Amino acid sequence: MLMKTEEEVGMDNTFYKCPACGTALQYSAASGKLECAACGNQYEVADMEAAAQGGVSRSAFSWGDYKANLQQITDMSTKVYICKSCGAQILTDGNTAATHCPYCDSEVVINDAFDGGLQPNGIIPFKITKDRMKSIVDSFGKGKKLLPRDFFTNKRIQDVQGVYVPFWLFDGTVDGAVVFDAEKQRRFDEGEYRVEETSYFQLDREGQLAFVNVPVDGAVKMDDALMESVGPYDFNEITDFRTAYLSGYLADRFDQDPDASIGRAEELMIASTVDKFRSTAKDYSNLRVAGKNLRLLSPSVKYVLLPVYIINCKYGGKDYRYAINGQTGKMVGELPISKQRKNAYFWGVFGAITVILGTLLSLL
Repeated sequence: MLMKTEEEVGMDNTFYKCPACGTALQYSAASGKLECAACGNQYEVADMEAAAQGGVSRSAFSWGDYKANLQQITDMSTKVYICKSCGAQILTDGNTAATHCPYCDSEVVINDAFDGGLQPNGIIPFKITKDRMKSIVDSFGKGKKLLPRDFFTNKRIQDVQGVYVPFWLFDGTVDGAVVFDAEKQRRFDEGEYRVEETSYFQLDREGQLAFVNVPVDGAVKMDDALMESVGPYDFNEITDFRTAYLSGYLADRFDQDPDASIGRAEELMIASTVDKFRSTAKDYSNLRVAGKNLRLLSPSVKYVLLPVYIINCKYGGKDYRYAINGQTGKMVGELPISKQRKNAYFWGVFGAITVILGTLLSLL
């Protein structure tokens, strides 16, 4: 078998090792530091980052620079990396930013994913620990009488994977006008009659509305509706990006660029603008949009990584995916319905109604 040399492989990855005992370090959502599971030592993220990178800095994402160098920095092909802990070759796709070695289970941060001006502008580190997963999942399924028994097994919860998902945060200003058809109703007595009067209006609203940090998922493999539902995030907690935050988690580089994502951001901003204009007509009812002329001005974008726990389940031949906000603990996803429990519930209710009817009839 032909083995590639390190130069051919392009060995640009980071392995965070405990200075005291040499064990792989992982970022702790509880302490906010890199921790060693073997000796218990804790290290500041910034200190270990500086030591690992050796003073080498990377330029953060710029929309203009990205578009200018599009051909050079969008290689999404399969890549091979060398694990610095055991020497194994690790096969990844071009979008993988953090993974673990399948042979020694060491955490690996792949720096190539951040070269060429692709370093995120910021990151929200995980705050929810895996120890809290069971209580979050239990609360999510609580009271769901038709949920299949043992759908969320302990093993499945223990295997839950934390992922840093790439997001675009768009800023911009929506300018323009909206025309609403509206009604105003008045009720009054006129002699012995009760009169209801409806007047019809056309309302014009125009102006500008500024938006900051409108999030759009930048990973094609992630379900957009799921990623939008798992928010909101507190973007005040965005911190400077450091690869050390990725240790112990998976992370992806974006594979849907800002030009492909801005349409969704514009939709969200325009919908919010219409709702804001609508809210200025509180004295009217049955507001309907009769026409609108809204446009997005001066859009800009930041590239950030946001923490998400992903749970994948299968039931009745269908795949179910759940997302848990790694900052707030909010859980979203569609729950299946157990046919057996549905039938049992129906017949239980039907039987109870039958007994009640039989009792009532016997009393008549």
